[in-house]
Amino acid sequence: MPLLSRVQRSVVGTAFVRGRRSFLLFSAGVGQRGSRQRFQDSQVFPYAREQVFDLVADVDRYREYVPMCTESAVLHNTWRVERVPAREPAKQSTERRSVQAVLAVGYPPFHERYTSDVVLERPWRITATADRADGMFKYMRTVWDFACAPAGAPKSRLGSAVLEGGEATAHTLVRFSIEYEFASALHAHAASLVFDKMARSNMAAYLARSHALYGA
Repeated sequence: MPLLSRVQRSVVGTAFVRGRRSFLLFSAGVGQRGSRQRFQDSQVFPYAREQVFDLVADVDRYREYVPMCTESAVLHNTWRVERVPAREPAKQSTERRSVQAVLAVGYPPFHERYTSDVVLERPWRITATADRADGMFKYMRTVWDFACAPAGAPKSRLGSAVLEGGEATAHTLVRFSIEYEFASALHAHAASLVFDKMARSNMAAYLARSHALYGA
């Protein structure tokens, strides 16, 4: 699952700090059409990078534990696979897989469904984008980045250096970011608080799920 490469002068908020959440507002105010919002979080998981990647990649199961996710389904007839240069010297190439997924979020009286284009680069990154004319978003991009972390790193909040592309360890630093803008003022008014709550509780839900799958 990008850094802030084109921050506008109108940004309200704080820059991303390792191990700490931040919520950035672009353009107009919260809940208005034309307001682009960004939330970022990071967490060290006490599991191997491949394990954490596979957990996040299993979109079909999101409805079982992701806050306010009422539906989740991968459109299996949309799978595509391509060979791309590997990020690690030991490999010449690796697979990049992409698929479409349908998600629905609900928090009474709000309920909305949207389609995302998901790109999986195991075990480094998962990216999901949604910018369809018939959906709730004018723009949405979610990025998950997975990096090996030192074995002695705190299991809760990040507090030490990261071994980018280093040796395999039983700890993984997960960086999560979401940037979105609603397609209409109606969507923005109804969904802004829901999406804020989802973003802020997202990482804790995935961490709890990892404990349930792989053991505490």
